[in-house]
Formats: sequence, structure tokens, C-alpha cells
Amino acid sequence: MAGCSKTSARFDADWDQLADATLAPPLSVTAAEALHRARGEGDPWLARLIAAAQAGDDLAGRCVVQAVLGRLVAMARRDSRLGVDELVGALWLRIRSYPLERRPRAIVSNLVLDARKDVVAELRPLPVSQPAEPRRHAVAANVLVEAVRIGVIDAGVADVMSSVYVLGLSGEAAARRHGLTQTTVRWRCSAGMRRLALAREQLV
Repeated sequence: MAGCSKTSARFDADWDQLADATLAPPLSVTAAEALHRARGEGDPWLARLIAAAQAGDDLAGRCVVQAVLGRLVAMARRDSRLGVDELVGALWLRIRSYPLERRPRAIVSNLVLDARKDVVAELRPLPVSQPAEPRRHAVAANVLVEAVRIGVIDAGVADVMSSVYVLGLSGEAAARRHGLTQTTVRWRCSAGMRRLALAREQLV
């Protein structure tokens, strides 16, 4: 599919701009070296990159994306429902929440299959949020602020959720506001709501 090739080329061009950048300590290697080691050493090095990404090093996460990009492109070519952008968006969320202690092996396969599962599950349209009452706006806003403060969700997820659940924007409008695809808006809202539900007692 031409669309897959163009998207893959865009990610590769972006990678070319990042390859010489250095990851944060303790890894402290270039992105190109990290990718080389991830492909050569597999799970042990991928686990280190995921741990770094979960600690806030976005470049480490980008290395993981590049390591599995070919698998995502091949998947999108086999299934016309799937887009590379959407798969990468789902992959980012999976990297952020990947349970390294519970699933230390077959990391690439786990990430790719989980991303596919998330995209397929989120193909249904995001319902348009109706404007909430002012008090409900305030409660939702306060919950999101507290969730970020205690580390339940990160600020990026909270910003998107605020657009949908506080401002009452549609998925399309929220996507335009944040420069995302509507599918990514759905993922962030769905993932954020799951994390809020799990942390309900902390947020009361």
C-alpha cells in the first residue's frame, strides 16, 4: 500500500534527524547505537529502553518504535483497517505501560500484538461529548490535575482528556487542537480512563 510506504518513509526521515542524539543517563548512548543493540541483543536491551522511556526519556521510547516499525508496516499492509500512524500511537501507550517484570520476554511480539489489539478495539467512533454542567467541569478538571500530580497519568494524556471531558470537544475537534489523529485521542482517553478507574481510591 502506497500510504504505508509514505508513512514509513516519514518515520524513517524523522529517525535520521534523531539517530545522533544521545539518550539520557544511565544509557548515555546515541539513538543509532541503542537501535543497533536493541536489534542485536533483543529483550534485555529493549527492556532497558522501555524502562528509560517509562522514566521520561522519550528518545528511548522512539528507539523502541523504530525497532518494531517494520513489523507495524507489514501488519498495516496485511490489514486495510489498520494505519501505521494509529499503530504507532497505540505502541507508544503500550511502551509507557509495559509490565517489564511480568513480561520480560518476547517484548517485540508482545508490543506489536498489543498495539494491534488496541487499534482494532478502538475502531468504533468516539462519541461526541455533550457539554457538562459547570460543577462537573470543575470536578473533572480537579481529578485530572490530581491524577497528574500523583503520577496516575502524564500531562499529555491529561491535556487530551481535559479537551474531551472538561471542555466537551468532539474527538475530531480535540484531535485538531492537539495535532493528533482522532484514533490517538481515543487511545489516550481510553487509557486515561482505565488508569483513573484503577486509582479511584487514591483520587477520592
